[in-house]
Amino acid sequence: MNVRRAVPGDEETVRRLRLRALGDAPKAFEATLEEEIALGAEEWRRRLTNGATFLVEREGDPVGLVVGLPHAPDSGVAYLVSMWVAPEARGEGGGDSLVQAVLRWARDTGFTQVRLDVGKYNKPARRLYERNGFRPSGKEIVRQRDSLVELEMRCVVSDAG
Repeated sequence: MNVRRAVPGDEETVRRLRLRALGDAPKAFEATLEEEIALGAEEWRRRLTNGATFLVEREGDPVGLVVGLPHAPDSGVAYLVSMWVAPEARGEGGGDSLVQAVLRWARDTGFTQVRLDVGKYNKPARRLYERNGFRPSGKEIVRQRDSLVELEMRCVVSDAG
């Protein structure tokens, strides 16, 4: 497995993976497949300039993605979002590699903490994040779209956090 940062020109790859993720695990994400299908090329280009998108590839084939985004209200915090690895590539370390890429990006960019929201009962995802240093913050969020209960998790990436 190889992880690389998505660059301009990767919009179609990111779009394809994101739509596949939403089809595979619709309850894992805030957005719906229908909403993301409707997005135009300009939005997919914009997404590559806001934060950092990482792709994991197996033998050159993209099989997963994750995005690190600045959290506007708190300049020291970044968010890990849109995490997904294709079912046929799970259990091979791609998820850990993607999480670590966001943590490195956040630390190198000057963030002190990375946060994420994960389904309260999504035990495999919670184990992945805990294995990579995330801990529950104690905050729970009820998603408006479908009433899914999510837990906020946090990982300190610098001593200032």
